[in-house]
Amino acid sequence: MAITDALPDMKRELKFYPAETDAPKKLTRAQIQHFNEKGYLFPLDVFTEREAEANRAYFDQLMDNARAAGKNSYAINGWHRTCEGIYDLLVDDRILDYVEDLLGPNLVSRMTHYFSKMPGDGKRVAYHQDASYWPLTPSKTVTVWLAIDDVDLKNGPMEVIPGSHLHGQIPFDHSKPEENNVLGQSVHRAERFGDPVPLVMKAGQISIHSDLLLHGSRPNTSRRRRCGLTLRYMPPDVRTRETDRAPAVLCRGSDPSGYWQRIPRPTGDQLPTGK
Repeated sequence: MAITDALPDMKRELKFYPAETDAPKKLTRAQIQHFNEKGYLFPLDVFTEREAEANRAYFDQLMDNARAAGKNSYAINGWHRTCEGIYDLLVDDRILDYVEDLLGPNLVSRMTHYFSKMPGDGKRVAYHQDASYWPLTPSKTVTVWLAIDDVDLKNGPMEVIPGSHLHGQIPFDHSKPEENNVLGQSVHRAERFGDPVPLVMKAGQISIHSDLLLHGSRPNTSRRRRCGLTLRYMPPDVRTRETDRAPAVLCRGSDPSGYWQRIPRPTGDQLPTGK
């Protein structure tokens, strides 16, 4: 039986809030309209070729450290709290300029995650909505997907279903082992909401999508790695389970309510304790 409420113990508002920026800094009005209607944008230029190479070398070092600790290629999740390099990518002004045009001048973040599909990796990411996983309300979070490697049709690009973010919460099933899913939820027959669009990008470019947009990716059957870093942003009026205060990176602007408590920039790059 399909599940319609991922977090039944938490009252949440799951509907799309369109961007309403009067004077965008970076995006065009046509791009903002596209985001509102389709739920995503790509490709957006951010890093130079040299910077993209540095991003890749940085991830390679993190991955070496993770493997030495017995972890797999999907384990670098939430490490912005202990790794200054990830923290610095999270607060890069060039990325924040795009996000501000969608969410406003005050931006906070709690989540980052490298998704690295190794050559011949048989795992897939089943179609899902990000909002189904997160104890956040209302659903105003956007995901920036930063390409660490070049992404093409052969190495398992992310695919999105345009306009699916306008359907609110979409029922899903818990993934079965034979699905070989990186995550734990599967929206089956996602194509009934529209035709998938593969997000083919060069390293250093980003995509942005709504937390209600259906998306997923197929296995990487190529001989090349496909790695991307997800950076999640929200305006400070979003709340989580904590009733009084909760930790987050204050990426830009301020939180007038004082609910989000600033996570300081770490020094160095350490594996999180217990991770």
